[in-house]
Amino acid sequence: MRKYHYLILFLIGFVVVWPFVLRKLSIEWEKSTEAFGKRLETGLPGEESTGDWEETVSGNGTVSGNETVSGNETVSGNETVSGNEVLTEGAEEVGEHQEDEAEASGEELTPEEFFKDTLFIGDSRTMGLAEYADLGGAEVFANTGMNIYRLYSMKNAVRDREPWLEDILAKKQYRRIYLMSGINELGYDEAQTVKRFEEEVLKLKELQPEAEIILEANLHVTSERSEKEAIFNNEGIDRINDYIRQIAEKHGFSYIDVNEIFDDDTGGLTPEYTHDQVHVLGKYYQEWADWIRKNGI
Repeated sequence: MRKYHYLILFLIGFVVVWPFVLRKLSIEWEKSTEAFGKRLETGLPGEESTGDWEETVSGNGTVSGNETVSGNETVSGNETVSGNEVLTEGAEEVGEHQEDEAEASGEELTPEEFFKDTLFIGDSRTMGLAEYADLGGAEVFANTGMNIYRLYSMKNAVRDREPWLEDILAKKQYRRIYLMSGINELGYDEAQTVKRFEEEVLKLKELQPEAEIILEANLHVTSERSEKEAIFNNEGIDRINDYIRQIAEKHGFSYIDVNEIFDDDTGGLTPEYTHDQVHVLGKYYQEWADWIRKNGI
């Protein structure tokens, strides 16, 4: 009977003590689990701890390098990003893409948008554009006596602009360059003029490799003026314009002819549009600039 008495006391003690034993084991297990988790975060003994994620996202999702990326960013190029910013390879490039998309969709751009990073080169007609048209801050290099032989030896006559073409071309990379030259070259040896024109255009492309080169047809004079002129007549202008068009086609440049908005049915400059039978009136230069912009050329 005494043997059973001890057994009963043992069972009672076991029932009383066992919950405390289970609690102790649970606490020890939690501590062990927490310690193991910390080891995973900080690295195992003998390995370097990386701490925060220190990798660069570049290209199309490739991860490499030691730069930091955090937040919910979109990344292009190989730049470091933090916060919630979206980076591209440059704000200017984004602007250009937006302008290209607008042009492709037929959306009409403002002068500031369309003529951004644009250079006009020419004679007195181009000076008129600078004086009377809204070119949105485009750079202009022009002089009344400008011709293809004197591009780099004649000073700019447009107010408050760089005096030398070479300095203008070295200053920045342009998106578009418009060149109108040819009428002041009438009277020179024609074959030599065409040869020189092609050489200068190719030099322009070499100095501005990323620019779209746009060669402009020379404006006609009135038919009345043309009939009186032995050299500066529309026959000669059409001939030099045709050579310029051929140069453009040969080298993949653009060619535009604004005579379509200024000519009358005789093929000469409309008399009502001019005061000297050679240059358009001031108000028509804006129509010229708008024609370029609306046609996206």
